[in-house]
Amino acid sequence: MQRQFIFVIGTRAQLIKVAPVVVECEKRGMLTTLLMTGQHKETMRDLLEEFSITSRQVEAFPASERLTIRSLLRWLPQAYRGLERQLKQLRQPNIEQYVLVHGDTLSTLLGAFAARRCDARVVHLESGLTSGRLFNPFPEEICRRLVFRMTDVAMCPDTRAAMYMRNHHKAQVVDTGGNTIVDAVNLACVSDAWDGVRSTYLVASLHRFQNIYNTRRLRYLVDLIIRLAENNPVHFVLHPATRKRLDAEGLMVELAENKNVKLLPRMGYRDFLRLAAGATCVLTDGGSNQEELAALGVPTLVMREYTERQDGLGGNAIMEADIQGDVESFIRQGRFEGLRKSPATFPGSGPSHRIATFLGGDASISESVIR
Repeated sequence: MQRQFIFVIGTRAQLIKVAPVVVECEKRGMLTTLLMTGQHKETMRDLLEEFSITSRQVEAFPASERLTIRSLLRWLPQAYRGLERQLKQLRQPNIEQYVLVHGDTLSTLLGAFAARRCDARVVHLESGLTSGRLFNPFPEEICRRLVFRMTDVAMCPDTRAAMYMRNHHKAQVVDTGGNTIVDAVNLACVSDAWDGVRSTYLVASLHRFQNIYNTRRLRYLVDLIIRLAENNPVHFVLHPATRKRLDAEGLMVELAENKNVKLLPRMGYRDFLRLAAGATCVLTDGGSNQEELAALGVPTLVMREYTERQDGLGGNAIMEADIQGDVESFIRQGRFEGLRKSPATFPGSGPSHRIATFLGGDASISESVIR
């Protein structure tokens, strides 16, 4: 029976990580559709062009930036109804419907639930990752665990995640041998984008709920950036929600007035990778950033209490809580230089290739990755 593959995409990070899989599916002539939930709007169109994605795009709900908790709560039921409606409209006779959801966002949860309601097969990309703590990160860990329960095929990025799914859930498990972010970095041709000259600037990218909605924590992070800027320029990439919270707390003015702090809007993928690759060190709370920077070998400080990802840890990345002393001293004294690694080499056949091969029903895929 022919198969139809519907990728539910809501956030910028999801689009970046799903893009290499979509590209591989398009190469094979597979029937693919992007079903957009509208959770993010900024740079989404640019990303589609950067990855040269040609698949049909359908809106479950008009795109907009959900900058407040209230706006996100209003969006939830509307996006769900749109997803269910579009999945029913996309269904075709004698074609098996596969709905691919990615990661741990609210769009992931809505997509999986709508797919189950529409009797479609649920394929979870980046499955099996867990922090082991139900409320941290919030709400991502809750979303993730609920999606695990609805998953038919779990595409796990490593052996640890695959083992978790085999031990705790009934889904068919595929170990993809890596994270699709590696393929995304490869597609972005960052080696061509970066001239190899490393400057003496830092990069900050902070947007997690625990960091921006805790006033004391947000104040600490702003003070940290300002202090670090005394010695090195800091390029602060602002997510829309982060910008709104900084404005609401009256913190934007002092950042904007600091000549050594450069406030940047969220940018194109290739441009961001070029910025990060040239930095001396990056402070981030983003899981995708952690993975990208592991591929680039750039010293990374993960500014969160817990992470479900192992990428870079013990190599180019260190958790904030594992730093001896304080973050400011760690950077001022140059101790982060010990984290620098060589950029990862990109194999010709990465995880996205293996995922698309499995989805296409290729019987030659190794049994060692499927259980």
